[in-house]
Amino acid sequence: MYVMANKSETQSDIIVIGSGGAGLTAALTALKSGLNVQLIEASTLIGGATALSEGMIWAPNSPAARGLLGVLTVSEEREAALSYLRATSGNYFDESRAGAYLDYVNPMLDMLQDASELSFTLNRSSRDYYPEKPNATLGLRAHNPKPISARKMDRELFARLRPPLGTMQLFSGMSVASADLNHFIQAIHNPRSALYVARLIAAHLRDRLAGWPRGTRLANGGAIVACLAQAIRASGGDILTATAAQKLILENGRVSGVVANGRAYYARLGVILTTGGLSSHAGARTSLTGQQSHIPIPATEQVPHLTELVEGTGAALDTSVAQPVLWAPTSLVPNSVGRSGAWPHFGDRAKPGVICVGPDGRRFTNEAQVYHDFVPAMIEAYSKHPEGAHCWVVTDHRAIRRYGLGPVGPFPVRLSPYIRAEYLLRDRSLTGLARQMGVAPDAFEDSVRTFNTAARRGEDPQFGRGQSVYDQGNGDPEHAPNASLGALDVGPFYAIRLWPGDIGTFVGLKTNAQARVITEEGLEVPGLWAAGNAASPMTGGTYAAAGLTIGAALTFGYLAAKDAAQSVAQAARAAE
Repeated sequence: MYVMANKSETQSDIIVIGSGGAGLTAALTALKSGLNVQLIEASTLIGGATALSEGMIWAPNSPAARGLLGVLTVSEEREAALSYLRATSGNYFDESRAGAYLDYVNPMLDMLQDASELSFTLNRSSRDYYPEKPNATLGLRAHNPKPISARKMDRELFARLRPPLGTMQLFSGMSVASADLNHFIQAIHNPRSALYVARLIAAHLRDRLAGWPRGTRLANGGAIVACLAQAIRASGGDILTATAAQKLILENGRVSGVVANGRAYYARLGVILTTGGLSSHAGARTSLTGQQSHIPIPATEQVPHLTELVEGTGAALDTSVAQPVLWAPTSLVPNSVGRSGAWPHFGDRAKPGVICVGPDGRRFTNEAQVYHDFVPAMIEAYSKHPEGAHCWVVTDHRAIRRYGLGPVGPFPVRLSPYIRAEYLLRDRSLTGLARQMGVAPDAFEDSVRTFNTAARRGEDPQFGRGQSVYDQGNGDPEHAPNASLGALDVGPFYAIRLWPGDIGTFVGLKTNAQARVITEEGLEVPGLWAAGNAASPMTGGTYAAAGLTIGAALTFGYLAAKDAAQSVAQAARAAE
């Protein structure tokens, strides 16, 4: 049952459900297209998974990259990027949607930068994830949002923004951009980096003394969310938080609104779903992966399953994917430590002096490979273990003090809180560490010894780690002879347990190149669009490059709103 309301009082042109990057982009695009918009969000916080992300956007052919592409024309680079996606997606590739993505990702970014304070910079060190595939590039396609200052933002709106993950914060709420990390690592040795870090810390302290609940310098996905939320408000829109969608409203075979918190909200043109799909439903994740997946993104049973939300519309769920989720190896930081919760381990596995071993004490794969590929290797090797698939990331004192490990930052961050919480295991000997981990000491010591011997030569004959430029790019460029390979030989030694985790689902609604939701037969569902993780990915459960997920979320949110606005223009022309 839901409360009937006067449609004229509750009707807008379009309803957007979800306030992550896809929803915010859709709402802002609709507002800038002259539409009246209702944006509703189940959480009390704005930003969804985008706020927790690095905020990177994969945007081939950007103006920033054009001058670096040499003789390639716009059309040639478009085809090069398309062929790279095709080569990495296998049988799951949706060429039509991929083409639309490449055609509109840069116009979308132009619109966002014109309509808000958001701006992006080309990441010259970001590699496409599979450099051996045709037309992979280095430093030409991925873009990071520039950090912003939110000091002038309304404090009520600021308080409603979802804070970043602990991986992207230091000192109780200081947002750290990905470009800042090397400065923190080098601060002890490099005066320029030391000054850079000192300035960030000083600005953060000023914010806290001024009464802000956390730092006002916002980076990564948080910068995207803040800029778009502010622009929506400046354009006359608002975001209704704590408003959970329950079921879509159908009238004469067309989606015309949504029931949320027991109240009916109507939309003349229809609804854009950007709910995060199955990512927000804990039970759905377990059924998708066949096991518990530890996640940094909060999940709840209060939000209906995506299929329940669209029941009766004919919308089809696309389960033909290479992997059901975007995997990430994850550790579980206990509540007794400040930066607690599920912690995704992205780049630390590739650093010199770091290896991963399974519960048998043996290495089982290339630790430096793409996180989306590392977890399936872990599951394949250890899914039958009584405790479930897991492994240990192991390092020595020299490496942990230089690079950190997971939430444990490099020197001078204290190790003792993590050791007392029994999250970070430490022992002076490999034998003692093996016993704490519960693995066979002989097998573990043999694994480390074998790895060390080859690593000193810059080689890994077991798994080929360090051969790929992707592996080396996540290592330490100052370490020789291989940026990703270094011996573990300076005790004490440390370990953290890793579990299968994910940062979003790949099973979503079937959509077309206009972001319209379609049926199993390929027919459009009138009045219904989907973007972000609510829609199945154009690459079908593969992950070719950093920034592809958020790039697609924003681009198809933009296309959905543009398509809705276009229907108004077409109706007006037909009436003339």
